[in-house]
Amino acid sequence: MVCLAIIAVWWTRRSSSPAPRRLLWAMVIVLYLASTPIGSNLMLASLDHGLKAIQTREDARGAEAVVMLSGGVQTLRAGGVILTELSTASALRVLEGARVFKLIDAKLAVVSGGIADPRAELKPEAQHMAEALMQAGVPADRIALDLEAKDTFDHPRTVRAILEAHHIRQFVVVTSPEHMRRALAVFRGAGFDPIPSISLDRSDHLKPPPWLVPNDDSLILSNSCVYEYFGWAYYFLRGRL
Repeated sequence: MVCLAIIAVWWTRRSSSPAPRRLLWAMVIVLYLASTPIGSNLMLASLDHGLKAIQTREDARGAEAVVMLSGGVQTLRAGGVILTELSTASALRVLEGARVFKLIDAKLAVVSGGIADPRAELKPEAQHMAEALMQAGVPADRIALDLEAKDTFDHPRTVRAILEAHHIRQFVVVTSPEHMRRALAVFRGAGFDPIPSISLDRSDHLKPPPWLVPNDDSLILSNSCVYEYFGWAYYFLRGRL
């Protein structure tokens, strides 16, 4: 919107100049590419290159636990009744976490996520993810909740006490593909060396859209990638990496 406002003012003041038109066309092309699979996947490739989901117990290198990082929820309230729905990112992380938990027969599944935005969330994200984790077949007595983490930088600090209490030395960390590299950097900066296992970026029952056809999922993925670019820059400037 800011860019469009700048273009509108520029065009109004210099209607004869071709520059505003060129900038507008450039914005249209960028938005189009960002909303297509080819554009969003190119952005994702710059963030998840070399990362994968573990496929065997050997890939886990002796990990005894799975740590799932929250990815947002949507909370609605009307007439005193509260309904909460996991974001697609959180749901896919739960599914990947449950798969890895069963694959390595983990001692513990840790779900990490507090109330990231008090304006939009009424309960910690980890509570809702834990409920979904049980639906995915993970026993309740092997689930531990970290209700304090509010952002990526918090996760290593807030899960440490849980891991130490259960004498966990090695663990698998699960998050979305675009988020994994920054999460790993933060965990390693805190002295951990987790095994990464990325979740899917979309449900595997959905038919992939044509590469050049705009769609909501691609635009959401592109937006998430842009968020990660800014996240890297912010963490670098704040000395968190």
